[in-house]
Amino acid sequence: MSRSVKRSTRLGTVAGMVAAVGAAMVVSAPASQAAPVAAFRLSNFSATIANVCVHTDVAVKCSGNIAAGKSEVYQVEYKGAANWYCTSTAKGLTGTASTPYFSRANVKECAEVGNIFGASIMLK
Repeated sequence: MSRSVKRSTRLGTVAGMVAAVGAAMVVSAPASQAAPVAAFRLSNFSATIANVCVHTDVAVKCSGNIAAGKSEVYQVEYKGAANWYCTSTAKGLTGTASTPYFSRANVKECAEVGNIFGASIMLK
């Protein structure tokens, strides 16, 4: 009788340790920190090559130097839909154009517009 009691006590102790280690692994496992992703269009309708960027609260996504008349949808990470803004830099022009803050709920595209004398960003 004492043998079976010892054996079941040992098994209970081992099972308890396995459960404790498993629980510790579950508790200490990091939660997924991936930010949601939204589709956002960056376009260049100016007469110059331009790099158009959208800035969110956690990321910046840029088009690279895209030719005039080009438009592409990008996947952009964000946490909040408010306080986004766009910037653009056109080749051959000095300075950077920038937009005021906007909400993703109201704006789905930033487009560089203008000519060789000046450019700005239109929100759509």
